Amino acid sequence: MTYGPSMAAAYDRGRGLRPADVERWMVAARPYLPTGDGWILDLGAGTGRFTAALTRISGARVVACEPAAAMRAVLRENLPHAPAVGGVAEAAPFAADVFDAVWASQMIHHVGDPAALAAELRRILRPEGHLLIRGGFGPVQDIPLYRWFPQAWADGTAARLGLDRITGVLGEAGLVMVEHRQVEQTFAETADELVGKASTRSLSPLAALPDQIFQAGLAQLRQDAVDEPIVERLDLVVFRAGV
Repeated sequence: MTYGPSMAAAYDRGRGLRPADVERWMVAARPYLPTGDGWILDLGAGTGRFTAALTRISGARVVACEPAAAMRAVLRENLPHAPAVGGVAEAAPFAADVFDAVWASQMIHHVGDPAALAAELRRILRPEGHLLIRGGFGPVQDIPLYRWFPQAWADGTAARLGLDRITGVLGEAGLVMVEHRQVEQTFAETADELVGKASTRSLSPLAALPDQIFQAGLAQLRQDAVDEPIVERLDLVVFRAGV
């Protein structure tokens, strides 16, 4: 889907992460990131949620690549000194063997041609470089908002792209899984925060719903939400490029 100005403006409100949660992801990622003169690609960087953290934790040079102009505009406001370029993952605008690591956070389901993505990732990664995919590949019932918006994650939707398929396509391109772990993060601490995040529709599965279905789910969420933290577990799946 296309991230236009309204979604880009709401993205950080709906998808922002607490500093402690960003730190958990960076601790998990750190063993697979280069240091010093190394290069990292933040692929599908959005508004730069992880761009600065990747730079800080590794000391390497980080390039953000984001196809949506509206999202890049917010990224440049958030991080005016970070290199940010346009481009789609299936045709990455980079030379071969450039990056020591590629960080791909919650963007795989936007890719229309997984085989093309896999080929591009293998092309731009240096031998033995790492691809780090952050996403939710567990049971759909574990998604915090699934209870109120089940149609958003129905079978056959892009959001239900399975890890088995991803692993198979990447394997054919020469990228082999070396780790799969889960990382906890707080989705919302209060009922108001939960409703507020859902209201932004900054999750692409929610944005894709017909307005009537979304509004019905939101009304039920407002009625049901209680003041207790909601903790979710997302996946970090790491692949290594062949020599």
